[in-house]
Amino acid sequence: MENEGIGRMIGNVIKNGFKRKMPVGMAIFGPIIIMIVLGYMVTIAGTSDTVNIGVVNQDQGLGNVNAASSIIEDLKEQDNVNVIYISQNEINNDFKDRSIDAAVVFPENFTRDLAMKKSPEVSLQAEGTDQIKSALVNRALLNSTMTMAAKSGNTPMPLKISSESFYGEGLSFTNLFIYHIMALVTLLISAIIGLFTVLRDKNSSRFSKIILSPVKAVAAYIIGLSIFAFIAALMVLSYAIYVMDITIVGNMGSTVLVMLLIALAGVSLGILAAAATRTEKQALGLFGLIIILQVLFGGLFIPVARLDYYIQLLSYSLPLTYGLDAMQSVVIRGFGLGDVGTDMIAISAIIIIALVLSMVGLKVGQNYRTIKEEE
Repeated sequence: MENEGIGRMIGNVIKNGFKRKMPVGMAIFGPIIIMIVLGYMVTIAGTSDTVNIGVVNQDQGLGNVNAASSIIEDLKEQDNVNVIYISQNEINNDFKDRSIDAAVVFPENFTRDLAMKKSPEVSLQAEGTDQIKSALVNRALLNSTMTMAAKSGNTPMPLKISSESFYGEGLSFTNLFIYHIMALVTLLISAIIGLFTVLRDKNSSRFSKIILSPVKAVAAYIIGLSIFAFIAALMVLSYAIYVMDITIVGNMGSTVLVMLLIALAGVSLGILAAAATRTEKQALGLFGLIIILQVLFGGLFIPVARLDYYIQLLSYSLPLTYGLDAMQSVVIRGFGLGDVGTDMIAISAIIIIALVLSMVGLKVGQNYRTIKEEE
């Protein structure tokens, strides 16, 4: 028998491509969907955040002149800047409540020192966990200072800005960002463990016995697989601390508990992807969708607050959104478990919902198999 010619082989590939419809669908709709999503992300990334700047104006002025007030008024007129008047003793609480992104303190002799050609020192304290907002605050204050200097004829203005961070002072960029990777890797590996364990059991002869009691089956999976997920979480945390030498500002026990809860969420999502689908291809497709949603809309690269309202609703249904917020609060801000209680409750609720849906998926699958066997 002669080998099939290359021309005929090419023709069969094209013919089967149109027949199966998947290559055609991917070629037409794939680029559109991807460009819509990525185009939206790029658009969001290119927009400027609104920064909330708390100002403490202690400047006594000189006669009818108050240089600090002039700078503050110019700050108010800048795009994407919201000025909030606060007192010195409110700064710490406002940072903890996340009501301000930075605090600017003008000293009592600010105007007087400028008039005497001295260099008054303005205290600028950024929140510290969002480098983009810190840069925007610095730029806004610099622009207002230059504008005031130009109006007064003093260019450049003899002014010193003392900058520091409320959170993460002295921490490297790696330390400020690595918690993103820690949360994502823990969630991903745990989800893979859950997914492929259930898929493997689906191909075994004993699976028909397992799904006779969906509640027990899901309970057994989540309890049994949590051991391996916890090991994965501890390995990620150990590598970050002992190999990458990152600093955990908060309590180590709180960090471990948050990581373990993220791992548990990953296992539940993996079980859901396998239990709620009938075929391996469907399971892998659902799993891929779940992971992609976490990466794009979970706050990994773009803060959830910058997303549109309806996209935010989607983000708040993802465990990674709460996992990242809890990790940032503990690792960078030094918060305790009580401060991240809302995040922990939200992740726990998502886990429970995922497990309930998994039970329903196994029950439906059991009924489907029974119907098939009767036919």
